[in-house]
Amino acid sequence: MNRVLSLAAAALVAVALLAGAFVGGVLTGRSIETYSIPGVSDDYTGLGSKLDEVVELLNDEALEPSDPTSVTAGAISGLLMSSGDKYAAYFDPEHYAMFSEQTDGRFQGIGVNIAERDGGVYVVSVIEGTPAEAAGLKAEDEIVSIDGIERTTWTSDEVVKLVRGPEGSIVKLVLYRPSEEKNVSFSIKRASIDIPNIASRMEGDVGYIRLLTFNAQSSKDISERVKALEAEGATAFVLDVRDNPGGLLDAAVDVSSLFIEDGVIVTVEGRDQDPEVSRARGRTVTDKPLVVLMNKNSASASEVLAGALQDYKRATLVGEQSFGKGSVQTIERLSFGGAVKFTIAHYLTPKGRKINDVGLAPDVVVEMDHELQAKPETDTQLQRALNIAGSKN
Repeated sequence: MNRVLSLAAAALVAVALLAGAFVGGVLTGRSIETYSIPGVSDDYTGLGSKLDEVVELLNDEALEPSDPTSVTAGAISGLLMSSGDKYAAYFDPEHYAMFSEQTDGRFQGIGVNIAERDGGVYVVSVIEGTPAEAAGLKAEDEIVSIDGIERTTWTSDEVVKLVRGPEGSIVKLVLYRPSEEKNVSFSIKRASIDIPNIASRMEGDVGYIRLLTFNAQSSKDISERVKALEAEGATAFVLDVRDNPGGLLDAAVDVSSLFIEDGVIVTVEGRDQDPEVSRARGRTVTDKPLVVLMNKNSASASEVLAGALQDYKRATLVGEQSFGKGSVQTIERLSFGGAVKFTIAHYLTPKGRKINDVGLAPDVVVEMDHELQAKPETDTQLQRALNIAGSKN
């Protein structure tokens, strides 16, 4: 099976309605009647026949029998839910295909980053130059309904599936806006959107770099930006991972290795196996002073990076307590084109700190309303980070 390890808040990358890294797997090549889990004494004897019995009853007597696709999705989703894994999810073939768009750096949607929190799905940030920005969506808007579909609770995966769609088609959203204490409605035309992942600029003599997600190109991108900013005279750096929901575990290790020369970056503890230790790659790009900006939406791979830099005292963390997603999901593709995602491990910082459901505490706490990020002059977290970086020159 094709496995991809990912660290993503709220099931997927906080999705940029961009799809994130998805995961999948189904029982194939063996009879579900006798399927057993290694290390577990009791098997699932008769499970297949029990499901067949219910399907037969529905087909014979139900007013509106379920179609095979719905039965498959419901059965797999139920199995995943029974594990108690809040990050487990099933993706049908169409939904899983979005993963390929994510790796290509392009998707068809409206252009927002989202994350799950307390049973809801919120807009984390709006991508510049997209239909979402033109329509007026804002950070902290909460999903209420999509094309008339309402849920008591939403998952980011459900939102991605419903909001993504063909370029030129319309999606109707109702969002709750906390700042106005009311629901607001939008009718937005989907577009083909390039996924930006990094931005940089000089702020005085400090090089500022913002990373939106951790993908296979992140280390290369940051390395290039650091070198370019040093050529412009940067004497210190601010690395901004606010609202960064995570991404690939290897990418987090690679990015950390740009600033940490040697040592353990992260330890992954799985089930019934020895801990897997990832060490620095020996590819440092600079030894200049570093400040990392984070907030409550900085999760997973962002926390791997920030935790390692904090443990080695390589960087000063500024901002707010991070999200607290210290678990690793696997993406397993199924034989019929779908996929399942489920948790396989937890990770520890170099000093053995557990982050899951706890988060990282910044060295310098700076609380700030999210909307103040829109302009550098009102972004008090950024200004504090720049002052600290500048003072270390």
